Amino acid sequence: MAPLFFLHKRKEAAVFWWREGRRTQMGRTTSKKMIPLLLLRILWIHADKDHMISMEYICDRLEDEFESERRMGRPALRKLVSSNNLFFHETQWCLNEGEELQICEKAIANPEQPGGYIKVYCLNDRLFSDTEIRMLHDSILFSPGVDDECASRILDKLKRCAGKYFGSWFEYVKYRETFKRCQCERLFQYLMEIGKAIKKIRKITFRYRKNGKLSDRAYFMVISGGWYYLICNTAGKDNLSHYRIDRMQQVAMHPMEQGKCMSQLEGVDSSFEISRYMEEHPRMSYEKPVSATLMVEEYLVEAVETEFRTTSKIKTQEHLFRIRIISTKTAICNWIINLSEHIKIETTSDPTIIDQLCQKAQCIIENYQKTNKIT
Repeated sequence: MAPLFFLHKRKEAAVFWWREGRRTQMGRTTSKKMIPLLLLRILWIHADKDHMISMEYICDRLEDEFESERRMGRPALRKLVSSNNLFFHETQWCLNEGEELQICEKAIANPEQPGGYIKVYCLNDRLFSDTEIRMLHDSILFSPGVDDECASRILDKLKRCAGKYFGSWFEYVKYRETFKRCQCERLFQYLMEIGKAIKKIRKITFRYRKNGKLSDRAYFMVISGGWYYLICNTAGKDNLSHYRIDRMQQVAMHPMEQGKCMSQLEGVDSSFEISRYMEEHPRMSYEKPVSATLMVEEYLVEAVETEFRTTSKIKTQEHLFRIRIISTKTAICNWIINLSEHIKIETTSDPTIIDQLCQKAQCIIENYQKTNKIT
């Protein structure tokens, strides 16, 4: 039985326990046995190593946040808290694999106190540090596969793992824009339904854009470019297909039909690896992958490595690199046409790339020549 006191944010002392798979609510009035849980909740939310709190501050929070303690009166409340002295000094919990959560105590000078000092407290550690929570926070914030409502809900839950001072070291991080998010509000329901179908070896049915209703045997789910994809076999075909899951609608697992085993499909044998399939389908496109060797100016090398899968990089001159990439013809052409002054295709496995670039350049020239004549 484990208390979830540190996740509860209501203003009364309602502490929940898990018992036999059900959530049980303790009463709003507080017994002496409940005080340690309330103390831990206050330490979890209001204190860290840079903001340790005193017994007086703890009493303030108990009066402010819990109705029953407010009625108790300050002298009685102070006595009740101080009676838990042994709890403050000897309590510890194992978080995970040996990391212990303890209450830290420190004495700081305070001339107004009888002994000339005051004791302050905090928890020595948390499940996640502020840096780790920030990393998880931003990973969700900048994930295009998560819709706004879902992202907001997850971020609210994640922040409960931190104290109230979370973010104070990141106040200068400003978010002017985020990735374009998916519009599918049921994305994670679909992921669960597809995962269930894969585990139970069942077909799924769904609607996909202009393709209408499809019936597929699901094999894998992968992430590429921040989007979730299903790798499957569509009924009536003998090869693998893939679909972007956030573009699906009405996803449902078939109660009985199993579909084909992967070994029955064309081009799939015992040596099949999902990583090889993704390499053969750059950007999860159905275009045939092509390779190209580019001559790239030094300041654009990082941009090329970010945009494409590279297989080699050699410095040929002081500010010039030869980089070999693999992608689709469309992706290479659309990207390089904007940087043709600084990047040159030296060789390619598909010579029609050069012709396509020339056609694009000619279209640009003709369009702007027409514009000049009109003006």
